[in-house]
Amino acid sequence: MSKDNTLIERGQRIRSLREKLKLTRLQFHQKTGISASTLRALEVGEIKLTPSKALTLSHMFIFVLGLTPEEASQDVLLYGVQKKSRTVAKKTTGTE
Repeated sequence: MSKDNTLIERGQRIRSLREKLKLTRLQFHQKTGISASTLRALEVGEIKLTPSKALTLSHMFIFVLGLTPEEASQDVLLYGVQKKSRTVAKKTTGTE
């Protein structure tokens, strides 16, 4: 049975960020509390990266390990891109 390409791609993004920080899986575990075996399973696509897990990993990459939201947001981990933030246009009355 072949692995889902999405799982593999998400795992590659996680591994790439960890390697960018020059951390082994054990060092990542020591800094974040996420087990090395869970991290390995995510990186190789053995377990699904759910939105909840992506959010937890994103927070670890950003708040614990110092990456920027553009590098390691939940959207980047899940989809490979930072989604554009939604802005609400201010309604003008024409009297301004």
